[in-house]
Amino acid sequence: MEPVQNYNKTGNCPVCNMRVDNGNYFVEYSWKTLYFCSEGCLHKFKIQPWNFFGDHQFELIIIGGGPAGLTAAVYASVSRINTFFIANDIGGQAIDSTKVRNYMGFDFITGKMLVDKFRDQFLEKHFLSHKIDVVTRIKKQNEKFVITTKSKQTFYSKAVIVATGMKKRKLGITGEDRLQRKGIFYKSVQDLNLLDGKDVVVVGGGNSALQTASELQNNNCNVTIVTQGKLIADKTDVEKISQLPNMHLIEEHDVTEILGEDKVKGISIRPEQDREKDPVVISCQAVFIQVGFLPNTEFCRDLVELNRNGEIKINADCSTSTEGIYACGDVTDAYGKRIIIASGEGAKAVLSASQFLKTSKETSKNLTNY
Repeated sequence: MEPVQNYNKTGNCPVCNMRVDNGNYFVEYSWKTLYFCSEGCLHKFKIQPWNFFGDHQFELIIIGGGPAGLTAAVYASVSRINTFFIANDIGGQAIDSTKVRNYMGFDFITGKMLVDKFRDQFLEKHFLSHKIDVVTRIKKQNEKFVITTKSKQTFYSKAVIVATGMKKRKLGITGEDRLQRKGIFYKSVQDLNLLDGKDVVVVGGGNSALQTASELQNNNCNVTIVTQGKLIADKTDVEKISQLPNMHLIEEHDVTEILGEDKVKGISIRPEQDREKDPVVISCQAVFIQVGFLPNTEFCRDLVELNRNGEIKINADCSTSTEGIYACGDVTDAYGKRIIIASGEGAKAVLSASQFLKTSKETSKNLTNY
C-alpha cells in the first residue's frame, strides 16, 4: 500500500512519541490514519493497541539517545537482551556538530548526517522498544531498578545503562533568563539566514564556539568572539578564524550582563584581571553562549558516585559504584569527549551489562535449585 499523501509531518509516533519524518508506516485505526516512526512501532501497535510495553518489565534499560546510548541500543539488540530505550531526543550533542572529522568510515561528515545514520540503523535494522521521554528518577527496589519518567510512567529492569550526555552550561548572569528565546542561543540555529547581516556575539573559546562563529560569518554576520582566558580551540580552527573578515576577538574578558528588555540589544564585558574597571558595552542582536557543558546526572546523583565535576565515576568495564548500573559517554569521567569514544563506550557498557545479567541469572537459578 502506498503512503497517504496528506501525511502530517509535524506528528509524533503514537507508540514512542518520536517525531515522524515520513509517511512510510501507517495504519487506519478508529477512522483515523496514524503514522509511526518505524515498522517496529507499527507492529507493536497492531499487536496490542495502547498497551505497547506490556508490564514494563525489562532485563536492561538504556537511558540517553546520543552516540553512546544509540550504540548501546544496537549492541543490546544484537545480543538479544530484552531492552527498553528511553531518550529525551535522538542525537544528543552530536546533532549540533557541523564538522565531525575522522569518524571511522568518514573523513568528514556533519553531526546531523551521522546521527541520521545512527537513527536509521537503530529503527530499521536493530529495533528495540523505545520511548521519547525524560527520566526523572532511578531507585533500587530489592533486586530491580525502578525508572520514573516525566510522563509519570514507571519501568522496571535488572540493569541500567546511563548515557545521558551533557547539557549546555549557562553563564548565570543578569539578563540571561529574561532574554531566553529572544536572541540568546546555546546551539546552532537551523535557519541562520534569520541572522543575516546582524551583529552577533559568540561567548566561548572552544571548538564549538569557533564553529558557530565561522557559520555566522558565512551568513554575513559581524561576529565578535568573547572568551574567558585564551582561545582553547584546535590551532587549525584558530588560524582560520583569525583570517576571516568581519571577525573580532576579545580574550580574557568576562561577560557581566546581557542587555535588552524584549530582545537582545547588547552585552557588557569587563577584563578578567581588572574587576574594578567599568564594563564596556558591545551592541548586538544575538548572543551564542558556548561555554561548555554540565553532565545530566540529576536523576541518579543519589545512586551513583560522581566526581567533583558531576560526572559519573566508572570503572574500566563502565560499571559504577552501584551494582547493575553502568554508564558511558560524556556523562562519565572517561577520558576524551569525542563521538567515536562515546560510541565505543556504549558498546562496552552493553557487553558488561550482558555479563552481569548472565551471572545474575545463573546465581538465581542455583539458589532456586538449592
